[in-house]
Amino acid sequence: MSLPYPNVSVTMLVVDLARLLRRRFEAALTEVDTGLTVGEARTLFYVWRNPGLRQAMLADIMYVEPMTLVGYLDSLEKAGLVKRCPDPTDKRAKLIELTPTADPLLERIGEALHSVRAKALEEVPEDSREMLENLLQTMKDSLLQEAARGKQK
Repeated sequence: MSLPYPNVSVTMLVVDLARLLRRRFEAALTEVDTGLTVGEARTLFYVWRNPGLRQAMLADIMYVEPMTLVGYLDSLEKAGLVKRCPDPTDKRAKLIELTPTADPLLERIGEALHSVRAKALEEVPEDSREMLENLLQTMKDSLLQEAARGKQK
């Protein structure tokens, strides 16, 4: 029996692109010498973009298991780059904040991200870049909405 060729080109293209971007990001991080693992650098970046989140919410938006995040946060806290603060609304929860010590590393992580973005977009016409980002965001939003509906059931 011969199955019809599946039309999933956008799906697999995005999956492959994500893997390539991640590899390129890992390589770029070694070039800017942060002294952090890729997971720690990602965590620091997400805390910078989302200050004051609870650990559980941070793990959720990073798509990592809470215990994986705890390991990253332990290392970053030991290095003095983040601090866990009590949540005033829930004594059991901790909010994650950056310390000023993180600033130079965030600059280097930003350089790495910029170089990856520049390489990925070098063949994309300038006037198409915003549309590309909007389309990718729309795809992400659609999947997040579906996931949220699934959690409500």
